[in-house]
Amino acid sequence: MAIVLDLYLTRHGQSCGQTIVDGVPLEKIPAAERPPGCETGLMEDDWCLTPLGQQQAALLGESLAQTPFDLIFCSPLERARATAQAVFERQARPVPVTVMRELMEIGDYGPENQEEFHARARRVAASIREQAPAGARVLVAGHGGINNVLLGALLGVRDSSFRFVQDNTGLTRVTFHSEDVPEWERVRLCRMNDLSHLAALEKTP
Repeated sequence: MAIVLDLYLTRHGQSCGQTIVDGVPLEKIPAAERPPGCETGLMEDDWCLTPLGQQQAALLGESLAQTPFDLIFCSPLERARATAQAVFERQARPVPVTVMRELMEIGDYGPENQEEFHARARRVAASIREQAPAGARVLVAGHGGINNVLLGALLGVRDSSFRFVQDNTGLTRVTFHSEDVPEWERVRLCRMNDLSHLAALEKTP
């Protein structure tokens, strides 16, 4: 059974926007009062990875070092780019990296309603499938919200109330197969929110 696209989807590592300062979520603190390192210049809430997020991304990269990718797509937001970079750096050979604006998280991309958000995810799904050569293994590094609707679009889930939860650096794998198999076998969800690469963190005293 030929695989025409082997797609790995991950969420970025923990970002500064997910942490709290004195009990207050960082996103609720005025930009001028936030700790240094949380803005990169792209936009006010373009959070970078926390030290834990950097560890998570590094462990993800190490776990995928023996999984050669043909293409990497990532959001332009720093937390996703840094996560993609951690995987890229550990690949045995250079991999083309495409920064895709439409992979930005909802609320960061610009004004859009839920219908427009889902339409954007469908465009991303179609674009990735069009750009990937036959048989390619592809990594997508995005965000919790866009990954949720993107995965729904890839799997053909039309119920917008259904949610695929993805934790920081959670890894999901979907394979697409050739048309010489029954239609119901052409898309397979092989892994969902796999966090096994973070086991080392649990052992840290």
